[in-house]
Amino acid sequence: MAKWIDDQRQNIEVMALAGGLAVLAGLVVLVRDLVRILPNRDVPVPVELAKVPHDLLLDGTTTAQATEAVIRVSDLNPVPYAVVLAAALLPTITLMLVAVCFTVLGRSFRSGDFFARRSVRTMNVTALTLVLGSVAIPTLQGLAADSALATVDIEFGPTLEIDWVLFMAGLLLGTVWHAFQRGARLQQDTEGLV
Repeated sequence: MAKWIDDQRQNIEVMALAGGLAVLAGLVVLVRDLVRILPNRDVPVPVELAKVPHDLLLDGTTTAQATEAVIRVSDLNPVPYAVVLAAALLPTITLMLVAVCFTVLGRSFRSGDFFARRSVRTMNVTALTLVLGSVAIPTLQGLAADSALATVDIEFGPTLEIDWVLFMAGLLLGTVWHAFQRGARLQQDTEGLV
């Protein structure tokens, strides 16, 4: 077992394979979400109820507080429909971009070209995607929830939220990107000397 873990080539191949499988899984999720949303009938929209907690009576005697729900909406107007669609698809697309990064990096590392331009560029794009997604995903989900609640005459103002885990992942990948960019420059400088 330890020999397999220490085999660098196999680890790189596993990284590329995992990225490829994540892209395929993402495609399946995208198709599933599109099938649920495109007809614009009974579209499930997750709603955060923390602003307005609701008490539920469970089992006739036990009370619980609901902080999240799924509202099913139909016949959305074009703008709310686009927001709901984007809110549902953007997390999966973001995940797929990160998976593509792993696949590209795995291919570059396998060929021994650690500081290839495509690797540096891929990390840059993925870090930027994670940072932008950290703001866009929760904001779109909040707007989608507001649109769904508006169909039942409940109005909330839009809020700007940040997914701090995605944000930090983007910053960390940006740091790795910077190190790879420096490595690529050093590699170019040393190639020019030989």
